[in-house]
Amino acid sequence: MSKSKIGVVANPREPLHFASFPKPNLEAFENPLRTQMAIHYLETSGALERLERYDAPKASVEDALLVHSPYLVDTVSLMSEIGSGQLGESAYASPELLRSALLAVGGAKRALQAVITGEVQHSFAIVRPPGHHASFSNPMGLCYFNNVAIAATIALGDNNVNRVSIVDIDDHHGNGTSEIFYARRDVQYISVHEYDYENFGVGHFNEIGWGEGIGTNVNIPLVEATPDSSYEEACRRVITPALKQFKPDLIMVSAGFDAHFSDPVGNMNVDSKTFWKYGRELASLSASLGCRGTVWVLEGGYNPLAIGPCIHACLEGLGGQECPKLYDQIAREENELIVESNREVFDQVLGALEPHW
Repeated sequence: MSKSKIGVVANPREPLHFASFPKPNLEAFENPLRTQMAIHYLETSGALERLERYDAPKASVEDALLVHSPYLVDTVSLMSEIGSGQLGESAYASPELLRSALLAVGGAKRALQAVITGEVQHSFAIVRPPGHHASFSNPMGLCYFNNVAIAATIALGDNNVNRVSIVDIDDHHGNGTSEIFYARRDVQYISVHEYDYENFGVGHFNEIGWGEGIGTNVNIPLVEATPDSSYEEACRRVITPALKQFKPDLIMVSAGFDAHFSDPVGNMNVDSKTFWKYGRELASLSASLGCRGTVWVLEGGYNPLAIGPCIHACLEGLGGQECPKLYDQIAREENELIVESNREVFDQVLGALEPHW
């Protein structure tokens, strides 16, 4: 892995937002330990030794207004001043909320800048709080400002970036990112996620975009307990063809790791090998499509002992290295019925999209 190939953005010593809920409340899992332990793991494992490192600067309120309503931004600011209160479903304020949210946006911006300016080919922003559930007007799901959506919008202001693809590998559907870009033809949103087939909601495979954006919204709704092999098949059968069809100038990744089998919030059955494969495949696609590079931004992943190995695996995949042997890669049962169910899902996804490609 060459020194200039990959950059990591982080700022672990900043005071950070958290909601004071006891576990097993969902809000209790999104806390500073997520990024602190991930960075500690990466430092002690040697995974960062040959990489460029950058601090996450603080973004401006004007950056948030690129994709969010003034009401949402004002609400985050006001509730941060108050120091508590509920802004939306599973979205609570603290005195550090606004500052932390702007640092997360700033980290995504710095990761983007490193790729756009040619400092590195690939970058990874280890930031929190996450962002992909934050819509134009609503904070929700532990998300306040949509870090990836803001960075993608900034990228489209570059003369050499006319089309951006966002690949969302978080366990949950990034409803906010999907909504923000649903009718745009210059942003492709691809989400592979766990879906509740008993209580249908957003993230269905028939949600393919609207108006000029038809065909640019790609949902891959997998069944609960999906194993590594189905994630690999989703990439091969849907994600790779979709990217080749869209031909983006830049690939961004909402890098959530709550599909990991040990995650307390997700219900999937993958380990760090899957994230290595996604890193390797997206780096290869970026090169073959002539992209400026890839920009990864942390979303979910709520087992602080697993986030570090998952990011490590991604970085090795991006660098073209062999998959590292990590402690989470243990033998687990694979249910063939789940694999077959997901193959039917892939057929449905392609059936909905291919007429518009």
